[in-house]
Amino acid sequence: MSNILEDQIMTKLSGEMQINALDFVTFLREKGMTIHDEHSTAFMYNGKWVCIIIIFDNGGWMICDNPLTKYYDDFPVDEELKQFALDNVRSCGECGCSHEAKGITKSIFGKKCENLCSSEVQFFDPDTEALSKIKQLINAWIESENTVK
Repeated sequence: MSNILEDQIMTKLSGEMQINALDFVTFLREKGMTIHDEHSTAFMYNGKWVCIIIIFDNGGWMICDNPLTKYYDDFPVDEELKQFALDNVRSCGECGCSHEAKGITKSIFGKKCENLCSSEVQFFDPDTEALSKIKQLINAWIESENTVK
């Protein structure tokens, strides 16, 4: 079944980027995530935002947000995954967002980060290796969501 997001991926991306983006969308859907009713490229899980996928007109793409960095400061993921997330933290002004919540200070995995974008973690044109790590972070968050209940 095609929708707006898959249509954007098919028309604006090609090659490995297209394959990776489609693979990531498939992963999210298989994990039980659904598209937000009012935002055709945002995924939800149990009523919580998980991520937004942005497909750029110039052919690139980006995954914004990560639930682990939003809801947990000391979540038990290994140091490599924590560093991967921290390496993709974006300061306000780096993405061009116009949200009112930009410029915030927040602790991400125990590290104080200042002047953050409202989408504080952003993955630009993630390759297969980066997507594997993003999926690990999301899987850890899903596991925590399912054990909290």
